[in-house]
Amino acid sequence: MRKGYQWIGLSLCLILLIGVYWYINRPESSPEPEATAERDLDFWDFTEEDISQLVLIGSQNIALEQTEAGWQVAGLDPELTNHSQVSTVVRRFATLEADFVLETEPDDLSKYGLAKPSVTVKAELADGSEKVVYLGNRHPTEYLFYLMVEGDAAVYAVNGMYGTAFQSTLENFRKRELGSFNLADLNRLVIHNSGQERIEIAAAEDPAENLKGLDRLRFISPYRTPLRIAALENYAKFTLDGGLFLSLRVKDFIDLNPEDLAQYGLDQPQGELLIEDRASSIHLLLGYERNDLEVYAMLAGGSEVFSIYKNLIRIRDADPFEWLIKVLYMVSIDDVNRVDVTWDDQHYVLTMEREEIVVEEDGEPKTEIKESFYLNGIRAEERIFRRTYGTIVGLTVDAVLDQIPDEVGEPEFKLVFYHEDPERLPVTIELLPYSRDLYATRIEGVVEFVIARDKVESVKQHLTTTLAELEQ
Repeated sequence: MRKGYQWIGLSLCLILLIGVYWYINRPESSPEPEATAERDLDFWDFTEEDISQLVLIGSQNIALEQTEAGWQVAGLDPELTNHSQVSTVVRRFATLEADFVLETEPDDLSKYGLAKPSVTVKAELADGSEKVVYLGNRHPTEYLFYLMVEGDAAVYAVNGMYGTAFQSTLENFRKRELGSFNLADLNRLVIHNSGQERIEIAAAEDPAENLKGLDRLRFISPYRTPLRIAALENYAKFTLDGGLFLSLRVKDFIDLNPEDLAQYGLDQPQGELLIEDRASSIHLLLGYERNDLEVYAMLAGGSEVFSIYKNLIRIRDADPFEWLIKVLYMVSIDDVNRVDVTWDDQHYVLTMEREEIVVEEDGEPKTEIKESFYLNGIRAEERIFRRTYGTIVGLTVDAVLDQIPDEVGEPEFKLVFYHEDPERLPVTIELLPYSRDLYATRIEGVVEFVIARDKVESVKQHLTTTLAELEQ
């Protein structure tokens, strides 16, 4: 019995100790709203469009400015700005309202964090007036912030979404995604690395309808030969997932307002990358390597220095010859009416004649194009003629000349393409002696590539054999 009383006594002592501990460590009660006359908890009646500038003054001073191009953050490159976050902050200010009033005439602002506000928000309105709010502490248990409005002594509790928006830093307004670009839908691509030739590819202004888009992209450089067509088909070498889209992203923001770009290698950029598809574009200037994985960069026309992973921009290491459509001249048979082929004392002429004829289809007259094909004046079956034409236009270059010779000999093989469109001038291709195994190509007067002699010998043999068969 005595032991039972001892256990009861110990239990009571334990309960007493727990009670004392709770009392000492109990949470401070938050200020309760005063019982006041009903107040309007909407602070003002204007819209985002009525605000000219919004300044957040806290650990950083950040000015949001309304411009002709929309809301911008002063000092940030527009392309590196999270415009969604900017719009959110401006909208929060325009729609600011309180949940309730805590005190109408507070004696001690420090308990609300308003003796020294964490953030002051100033709005300049289009009519020249100014609105100012002061943000205090966050409510200890609820998603609320304490807030005061200039000209009003009362302390209000506002929804946490307002306080969170007003506490935004530059990091919140920055956008790391630079864009995602469809390599199969390019309009323009520029790659330039220090000490290397500039690569530039652009969409053709006058692609041939009969080539069905095969000539959509053309080289501006490094090739001087006109009518050089590009095809970027090795996407997997340049994209992280092996797909069509090249996605670029900032790794770290380095310097918002650099005083000396030379330390980053951007006073005289070490490289340049411009990518434009039909939806968007970006123009990067590239500087020194930051480390083994990153390189310094900035936007052309921008001011901020950031870093980007080198593996995201490995397209800058591309070999343009891999993108070159290597045929001597890409032209559809439907766009030419004659091809002259000459070597030594041999001369071959491929001729295509076309005329409109009227035929009857389902009892109705219909206009068609009737084609006739000739090799040296001898009529040829369409199948045989097209195969011969394909053999000629299928000639492809094998390499770029390392050094263009000062003097070249007379052409040993010559092609001249005459077009169906009378306004298009003929295109002349000449093959010049270069070595025992190679010809140098002269296309429209430009010497730049070489082609294997055995390819040309195959064309000669094909023409000789085909004509002999037609003459039988």
